[in-house]
Amino acid sequence: MALLMVAPTLVSSPARYFGVSSDTALYWTWLAINGLVALLVLTAVRERPAALLTVVIFGGYILISTTWSVAPQTSLQYGSTLVGVLCVAYLMSVDMSMRGILVLLARVTVTLSVIGLLLYVLRADIAIYVDAANRANLLGTLPFKGLFPHKIVAGFYAATGIVAIMATSRPGAGKVLSVLCLLAVIVLSSSSTALVLLPFAVAIYLLTRRALERGMRARAWIASLIITAIVGGLLMAWTWSDVLGLLSRDTTLTGRTTLWEWGLRTWAERPIFGWGYGAYFETPEAAAVAFSIPEFRSWDVPHFHQTYIQTAVDFGVVGLVALVIVILKVLVRSYRHGSALGSPVAAGTFAIALTAAAAGFVMYLVPSYAYTEVVPLFLFATLFSTGAIGKAQRRTRATAPRTVRPVR
Repeated sequence: MALLMVAPTLVSSPARYFGVSSDTALYWTWLAINGLVALLVLTAVRERPAALLTVVIFGGYILISTTWSVAPQTSLQYGSTLVGVLCVAYLMSVDMSMRGILVLLARVTVTLSVIGLLLYVLRADIAIYVDAANRANLLGTLPFKGLFPHKIVAGFYAATGIVAIMATSRPGAGKVLSVLCLLAVIVLSSSSTALVLLPFAVAIYLLTRRALERGMRARAWIASLIITAIVGGLLMAWTWSDVLGLLSRDTTLTGRTTLWEWGLRTWAERPIFGWGYGAYFETPEAAAVAFSIPEFRSWDVPHFHQTYIQTAVDFGVVGLVALVIVILKVLVRSYRHGSALGSPVAAGTFAIALTAAAAGFVMYLVPSYAYTEVVPLFLFATLFSTGAIGKAQRRTRATAPRTVRPVR
């Protein structure tokens, strides 16, 4: 998981000093990882056939989509990394419990954050985010990114890492220090997204845990969240300008709304199967559109900064529907199996998945070909683990002796 979080940074940056392009270094790194993962999967084929079938279906579609991609080589390179992530998720679900997965997420996030903070204190270039708009962080210093590829990614991992710590760690000095470390990452990065996601993620965790302990059904809890989201959205619309002013952002969200409009027009050109994984921005059409927008002429646009729009552009409506189904299944299963997982772990899993789903509206997380592969890793590992729990519960109910009521 640590390698998935930081591989682009640790591999691509040093490679430049040896005259190797970042893309080439990343490609060979993922090729080596995927080869090792494939061998490990072969040793665990019989463990969870349903989960493995899901890997085959998703992986097969990702690879087959290269045949209609407008940039087949790019789609194959990015697609192979995502197939490797699916295989790792399968292996994690075989060998680890959901609590173990959350513990791993928390420990890796804290470890990378501590190392990144030390490098930041030493003013190492790799730990400092170069802001195109020359914006400082909340403390008036250079923004932090640490070992993460971007400050918004660092902030996202810190917010979700705090939830993972709350769900798995016992009260004590270690828990307090870990949370303080991740809070430092959020403050030093000063990502507006992270500043919003942190209270959102913590609130969802606490409320979900309370709902589980009170025995609220999954449908009722999710319905209540949807109603709350609608009401919150209406309130946000009325106070939108004040919120943007508080976050020091303009009405385009630093150009995001312009990108989203562009992305929707692009999706409409190939609505069913999309342009191919990561392929659109390799085309002359994308370069021409970017050049026609003044604020993007000096910026290499990598994606549309929105998970659902980018997924629709890459994989069409087929991929978009598949993504939504995976997220919904993870949310429903993690809550429904609260008794088996324990309310803290179930609430933590639910909160992290919902936070990722919400963050996807303003950042590109699932599936990501550039970085943040750990989000699809977490979602699919959760999908496979909770699926196995449900299967075991159904088997137990089927084999349990039936009680016969006496005839009166």
